[in-house]
Amino acid sequence: MRNNSQDSTLERNYLEKYRFLIKEYEQVKNKTHPMHKKAMDFYTANDTCRKSFLKYYNRYKQSGKPLDLLPQKRGPKYKTRRPLPFIEQKVIELR
Repeated sequence: MRNNSQDSTLERNYLEKYRFLIKEYEQVKNKTHPMHKKAMDFYTANDTCRKSFLKYYNRYKQSGKPLDLLPQKRGPKYKTRRPLPFIEQKVIELR
């Protein structure tokens, strides 16, 4: 069986797609795009949500790193939600 843990196809596809979208979006904003006059036309033509595109676009523009075009981790951060050690010990003693 093939080990897919080192496969970066999804990352590469995300980066390629967003680089293309950012290039076109900036053309729309500079009013040099041959087809789209408004940003809303751009969003509907590329079948993307304005909110999610602008989230990634602004994150990329602030840092300039291509890794910011990838989705970030979601969900609870378990280490930050743990109780203080002495409280945890008290609970263990009481149980």
